[in-house]
Amino acid sequence: MECGGKKMVLKPIRTSKKFDDDDEEEAEAILLSPGSRMFHEPDFNIHIVAIMGWKIPLDIDTLKAQLLSKLLKHPRFSSLQVMDESGEMRWIPTIVNVDDHVIVPQLDVNNNNNNNMDTDKLIEQYISNLSTTNIDISKPLWDYHILNVKTSYAEATSVFRFHHSLGDGIALMSLLLSCSRKTSDPTSLPTLPVSYSKEKKSNSNNKTNIRSLIWQYMVKLWLFIRLLFNTVVDVLLFGATALFLKDSQSPFTVAKGFNNKHSTRQRFVYRTVSLDDIKFIKNATNATINDVILGITQAALSRYIHRKYDVEGKMKEQMRCRATVLVNLRPALGVQAVAEMIEKNAMLFRNLFGFKGAAKLAKRVPSQTTLAFSNVAGPLEEVSWSGHPLAFLAPTCYGQPTGLMVHACSYAKKLTFAITVDEGMISDPNQLGDDFVDSFISINEAARSKFRTKLH
Repeated sequence: MECGGKKMVLKPIRTSKKFDDDDEEEAEAILLSPGSRMFHEPDFNIHIVAIMGWKIPLDIDTLKAQLLSKLLKHPRFSSLQVMDESGEMRWIPTIVNVDDHVIVPQLDVNNNNNNNMDTDKLIEQYISNLSTTNIDISKPLWDYHILNVKTSYAEATSVFRFHHSLGDGIALMSLLLSCSRKTSDPTSLPTLPVSYSKEKKSNSNNKTNIRSLIWQYMVKLWLFIRLLFNTVVDVLLFGATALFLKDSQSPFTVAKGFNNKHSTRQRFVYRTVSLDDIKFIKNATNATINDVILGITQAALSRYIHRKYDVEGKMKEQMRCRATVLVNLRPALGVQAVAEMIEKNAMLFRNLFGFKGAAKLAKRVPSQTTLAFSNVAGPLEEVSWSGHPLAFLAPTCYGQPTGLMVHACSYAKKLTFAITVDEGMISDPNQLGDDFVDSFISINEAARSKFRTKLH
């Protein structure tokens, strides 16, 4: 692994027990999954960051006890990742000292200053500095930073950081939420939206309408053909992107003629909007919540790009700007058995191309596009950790081969956009964050104007 010009190498170790064919079941239980192994390939050192705002100051001892009683029960958070003499990487259980993972920095804060803008910048700077460091490989690859400083967004902030080899974002988010409880009912786990399909049943006692049945089959056939066509097109575009198809140069991409340069330092900004308004836009436009979130993202990037090009006089008539969209393919959502979720981490590309080939492909495709995009549904109601009510949740990551990542996360009646930018490419990330809010306001006003027109 590499970060900040320094490589992290997992050196072979001697294990006290040899794993042979007769002990295959036990060996498989502690081998790193293919997905986890891939994140140890060079130039693919990705960390997941969960920024959490709280409504009250954090009690450090209480939170440490929470980590000991719940988080450390999962073996991946109490195991080292090591390479044995055969070159296989394995989970090795270890004794965890929670004090080695919980970091409480001494921040230079003027308590007499009531201006939260200064503390906002201080917290933003601290989280940004995390992107230039690695987690010590001599301990389980996670840490928790407690920042007991009041900002414009919360009374305190904490940051969970995980190496991506511990699991994917959905599984790790579910693990965090499994440690929380409903604020309204401290004995109950949080509730997540669940996708389900409604089976339509007819209450009519009349004979089946043959024409209607035929029409339904024709519609299903057309939908299948369209799905097949779109799948073929997407596969071809994926292949072309991996080989040669690249997005147009913009403030978000690195190209000759621009002063943008890749940096090892990332900047994290987050903006929160009303989830009820998002749902109103969805209903007014007969779309989905994902459509609305993507529409806001596109409008925000358009605002930013037009502003930059208008100043520099380099605006093009046409511009290719695509996103690598990360989606969850699990059949069910919710706070479920996290261990099972994490272990089911097989990868098609790894089976076809091997670890190194899969890692290169996983890096090549996003690097040819403008941004990475992801969203996840959070709890439907407010939650607490050991009596600490959560104000907002902004998960994101750094180390991805794109200069921009947008991650949307819902929580109770809010939706937070977490925006990660390469500092060498985008020098004013807060302006980009404001563009998200302005785009949301414009779309919301347009939807409500359309709704009022319908009423009249």
